[in-house]
Amino acid sequence: MKKYLLPVIFFLILLITLPSICAQGARFGLTLWFNTIIPTLFPFILMTNLLRDLHGIDFLERIFAPIITRLFKTDKSGAYPVVLGFLCGYPMGAKAVSDSYSLGRISQRQALYLLTFVNNPSPVYMISYVADFTLNSSRLALWIVAVSLISSLVAARLIHPFFTRTLPWERKPRKAQSLTLKAQSADHLPDQNAHVQKNDTASGNLLDTSIVSACELLVKIGGYMILFSILSQCIAAIPGISPLAAGLIAGLLEQTTGLGLLQQMRLPLEIKTVLAMGFICFGGLSILAQTSSVIHRQGLSVKYCILGKILTAFLAMALMTAVLTFTG
Repeated sequence: MKKYLLPVIFFLILLITLPSICAQGARFGLTLWFNTIIPTLFPFILMTNLLRDLHGIDFLERIFAPIITRLFKTDKSGAYPVVLGFLCGYPMGAKAVSDSYSLGRISQRQALYLLTFVNNPSPVYMISYVADFTLNSSRLALWIVAVSLISSLVAARLIHPFFTRTLPWERKPRKAQSLTLKAQSADHLPDQNAHVQKNDTASGNLLDTSIVSACELLVKIGGYMILFSILSQCIAAIPGISPLAAGLIAGLLEQTTGLGLLQQMRLPLEIKTVLAMGFICFGGLSILAQTSSVIHRQGLSVKYCILGKILTAFLAMALMTAVLTFTG
């Protein structure tokens, strides 16, 4: 615990010495969380919780597994985290991996492999916030989505041999935990032999539990966003720091804050686009902290996710540079 003492003291010093700047950063992070994250993420988190507890994951796997297994070299149980990661945005891919692993559907090694590429920005975020707001160029929207998807696919194919060569698949599920969680889920599911009123009560409890779980995750995400927004605001207020340096550091800390500063910079559209791809495909330290909070209860390490996001970010920047060069 001592390793966290210095960061806490550092934050306290910032709050005491720069109260107005810290308040501005906290206000920005809170506004972003309330206006953007809650409306877009809450429905997805709630539905994925219900899918998990109602055993709806099998249905999604039957639909997407034939394609996902060929593209990303996973088994069929890896299809669910991949689909959620690409459609729902950060940190839903990591949450889906954590859920699948806790239910014994995937092995630890496959969970770690999936974490290298399933955590991605959502198409809605890339189209609305990145293309339309940050870059003010709707014509780039499809390219941004395509480059993000292709970069993750290439990263997965490059990383996969490492896992098969040094960390071979461990196909045995975590039986003890799986049985425990199934028993817990059974407590929430309707009993076929019970009275109709008991069925309604069980369904209500299941929904209540899913809502509480979704709110808990959203509060964690909001807390991390506020902390990293404060840091970004303090860095931007450093005397003599250039707007470009402040924007780059902010993007590495929290992607949306970095994109907001990038939008204000007087840079060529091509440079802005490449930098934006780096921000959203890496996600920032805030996203990595959110990912860690989602997976740590299952004993999964975030270091593989970090390596995967760094690789994906560089691939995305290189690929977008090529796209802009050849498309003019």
